[in-house]
Amino acid sequence: MKNNNLPNINELPRGRAHEVSRFSKKLSKTLLVLKRPRGSGNKPSLIEEFKCSIRLALPLIATEIIFALNAFIATAMIAHLGKEELAANALVWNIYIALVLFFVGILCSISIMISQSFGAKDNQGISICFKQGLIMAILFSIPMMLIMWITPIILTLANQDPTVIRHAKPFFHSLILPMLPLIVTIAIEHFLIGITKAKIVMLITALFVPIEIFFYYLFLFGKFGIPKAGLAGIGYSLTISYTIIVICFIAYLHFSKASKTYGLFEKWWIIERKFLIEMFRVGLPLGLMLFGEVAFFAAVAIMMGILSTTTLAAFQIAYQYLLIALMVLCALSQNTSIRVGSEVGRNNRNKLKITTAVNMMMGFGLVSIFAIFYIFFPQIAVGLDIDMNSIHYKDVTIETLKFFPLIAILLIVDCVRIICNGALRGLKDTNFQLLINILGFWIIAFPLTYLLGFKLGFGGVGVWWGIIMGLSITGIMLFIRFNKLSKDIDLSLLVTKK
Repeated sequence: MKNNNLPNINELPRGRAHEVSRFSKKLSKTLLVLKRPRGSGNKPSLIEEFKCSIRLALPLIATEIIFALNAFIATAMIAHLGKEELAANALVWNIYIALVLFFVGILCSISIMISQSFGAKDNQGISICFKQGLIMAILFSIPMMLIMWITPIILTLANQDPTVIRHAKPFFHSLILPMLPLIVTIAIEHFLIGITKAKIVMLITALFVPIEIFFYYLFLFGKFGIPKAGLAGIGYSLTISYTIIVICFIAYLHFSKASKTYGLFEKWWIIERKFLIEMFRVGLPLGLMLFGEVAFFAAVAIMMGILSTTTLAAFQIAYQYLLIALMVLCALSQNTSIRVGSEVGRNNRNKLKITTAVNMMMGFGLVSIFAIFYIFFPQIAVGLDIDMNSIHYKDVTIETLKFFPLIAILLIVDCVRIICNGALRGLKDTNFQLLINILGFWIIAFPLTYLLGFKLGFGGVGVWWGIIMGLSITGIMLFIRFNKLSKDIDLSLLVTKK
């Protein structure tokens, strides 16, 4: 029944009608907010964030494991060539990895900037970032090739073992060939990760690992009529594999919806200085940071060798198992970087901390599995490398078993540092990251390793404790920095726009 006491809005005075209309709109908005499900819109939700993060994280973790498996199989094949070849491989591969990590660190800026543009729904920004990343990758291939060419000359002048140099020189030269397809592949991978297409990266990588292993077998040992190339066969295998991979990536991009949406290959050679400079500014500290970490652990290996050959052997066994777990954390760090970058693009400050917290919880959960295995079942891991029952390996076994609980502790405490590194990358705070990591590794951890290992006489155990203490302090400082920035930084200024 109609209530005649209620006035008709059209019969009210003009000012009064406006007030009633405005009140009705406010009431409608309030009711919509009340009806909205929990976790929708900008309101943080742990479950929602976990689903988003795990979808991106799983392919990244799988890709890291695939790469690790590939390197492991290659090393096992090289071991069959002889101990001189194995020694040359260790020398060449460490230099190669340090070089690649430096330039890969710089190229990480591609996924950071693309994730921010992706979150902001800035298709033009995504397109420009991809093209500038491609240009930067092509330019980087030139110094990478030159370094591979001149390194054997430098090692000869440094009076390295002539036998090792004889095997290493053709290996170095063969690694010139895959540099261009390798670095372009990395640039494309970072683009795909930035637009949350990490699954494509994983699938293509998984598809071509068997192809790489097949070519390793062909060139290393000279099978099916192919001349035996020795260590140089690794370079030839990588050249063929990465050329096929980069062709597949380009073909996928050309025929995918992304190419039409972003115009990826339209005038890709045109340089946009603003974007290119920003990409280099963000990426250079990351490249230097990765190079510094590799150099730090190389210095630690030298310290272990000074203590004794037994300690060095034990360190190498423990270190390889540390690296396996660190690959998982590095994948989560990259995941954190992309997720934070996306929320920066959406100008969604509420999600920054929850995104980082979820990835840190996942990190703690995964490394805890490794830690439990290393603490309670280290004999299984050590037994895969050496014969623990042999009298020749008795001292190495005892020393290695001391190290495994320590790498378990290191994994737990380093989870904070690695995930916070990813979160700060998403905020483009890479200069501070570089300074804090230099401080943590070289100013705090390195003197502590010397003090505990040599001066206080704790040996290899003391060196590991020095690393644990230094990286714990680094993690705390990075955590404080992220908390401060996530509250204060102007997110709208972080996204690079034309």
